[in-house]
Amino acid sequence: MDHILENLSDYVSIFLLMLSTFLIGYFSAWNFQKSKYTKLLKKAKRQANLNKINKDVSNIETIFTEIKPKIVEVVKETQKQQQKYQETNSNEQIVSKSPEDIVAQTRMSYVTYTKSKPELNFDHFGHGNPQKKDDLTQINGIGPYIEQRLNEIGIYNYDQISRFQEEDIMVLTELIDFFPGRIERDNWIFQAEALKTH
Repeated sequence: MDHILENLSDYVSIFLLMLSTFLIGYFSAWNFQKSKYTKLLKKAKRQANLNKINKDVSNIETIFTEIKPKIVEVVKETQKQQQKYQETNSNEQIVSKSPEDIVAQTRMSYVTYTKSKPELNFDHFGHGNPQKKDDLTQINGIGPYIEQRLNEIGIYNYDQISRFQEEDIMVLTELIDFFPGRIERDNWIFQAEALKTH
């Protein structure tokens, strides 16, 4: 009987040892998996936040591009008022110009300004038809103002944009006073290719 109790206590000791080993292994593995998935979850959240930030930056650049002409207009008007104020304070006689003179001077400034700008090579991507123009605002990064600028230059449809080459993008960026690298980052060519098939 003592022998049986002794064997039984050995078996219980072995069972408890195996049970404790199992529990230690189980909780260690559980903790390891938990930390692994926590790291993956944090990484996914970081990536999602970066994507959101990039999209927000893209939207901010689009908004800025749309309001840039208005900002320039306000700055010019403020400069005119300041100049007028300075002329008044220096007791000089203010020479008023007729609206026709102002328009002519503006046209001359615009013409001399655009002369130094490079020209697009329409042989690369073709000429567009203003009567058959596409809604270019469907391309991410093109708002109504940029679409108007593109139309003024002679770019009316997705097919033209889908055939842009690197030098065309560089010239276009300068012509429309756009952020350098923005056309590539927004991937206009790919978007235009996808839109022209619809």
